[in-house]
Order: sequence, then structure tokens, then C-alpha cells
Amino acid sequence: MKNLITKYFKGPRGLYAMCIISLTESIFFIIPPDPFLALICIGKKFKKIFYPFFLCTIFSVIGGCIAYYLGDQIVNISKENNFKFITNNLENIEELKLKINNQTFSMMLTSAFTPLPFKIFCISAGIMNVNFVDFLLGSIVGRGSRFFIFSYLGYKYGSKFEIITKSRKFNIIMISLIGFLIIYLYYKWN
Repeated sequence: MKNLITKYFKGPRGLYAMCIISLTESIFFIIPPDPFLALICIGKKFKKIFYPFFLCTIFSVIGGCIAYYLGDQIVNISKENNFKFITNNLENIEELKLKINNQTFSMMLTSAFTPLPFKIFCISAGIMNVNFVDFLLGSIVGRGSRFFIFSYLGYKYGSKFEIITKSRKFNIIMISLIGFLIIYLYYKWN
């Protein structure tokens, strides 16, 4: 199965499949596009990794914007249909929005690097209706940086890339990023 996936993503349709995964992962899909992007970049010249990296970033950000819109619509539909879970917490949502609105860019930038699903941050941003420009810029910079790293790792290390992502150091870095985000938010909001 692994060889079949590798062969598919190195083929001509791999780029299209990666774009679809990148778009849907920002909305509902559970598998991130990073490993597929890295597979596409294996064996390419450095200049050739920019096109897949750019497409992956654009489709991910478009998916994030759709998730933002869905989050906003969740609140609107809840108000219209008086869904108690949302309508009883509108004050809390507004209070959280006031605390987070000035930090939207840094939150989206940081969220792009955590193993937590990006879609959760996008939908939550829509529910709180935070500043969309900051949301968009943070998503572009964050997701773009993350995808460039994965593109470069695929280009530089080729088949060793999978070993890197399963390494202890890689997992420690990811856990540290989550810890940093939690500590930052705790001190910022208290």
C-alpha cells in the first residue's frame, strides 16, 4: 500500500490529489497534506519545489477561509434556530473574541505548526468572528512556512524524510510548540 501511495503521488495526478487533500484538511479531512507534499518534492531540483509548495499553501488557506465561514454560519444558524449550546454562550464567545482579536495573527501563525488540527482553529476563528485580515495573513504565513519546511525536507532528505518525522526530536519540537501556545495563551488572558 505504501509503495502504491508513493508511486501515485510521484506521478502526474499526485499534485491534484495533494491540492484536494490540502483544501479538505483545513475544513474536515483528518490527514494533513504535509507528507504528500514532501513525496512530491522528493527528487526534484530546488526550483521545482516551489510550485507544489505554493499550491499546497493556497489550497490550505482557501480551505481555512471556508472553515472560517462555516464557523461564522454556525453562530448565525444557532441564533436563528435558538440552539441553546451556542445561544447560551454568546457572551462567553464575545468575551473570548475581545481577548483574542488582537492576537489573531500570532494565533494562526502558531496554529499552523502545532499537531492540533488546523481546521479547529479556523472554525473557532469563524465562530468568534475575529479579524478576518489577521486570520488570513496569519494562515498564509503560518501554513506557507510549514509547507515550505516540508517541501524542503522532502527535497533535501528524500526517503529519509519519513524517519525524520518519526524521530524523538521531531515529536519533542511539536509537543514544545503546543506547550508554548498553551503557556502564551494562559499568561495573555489571565
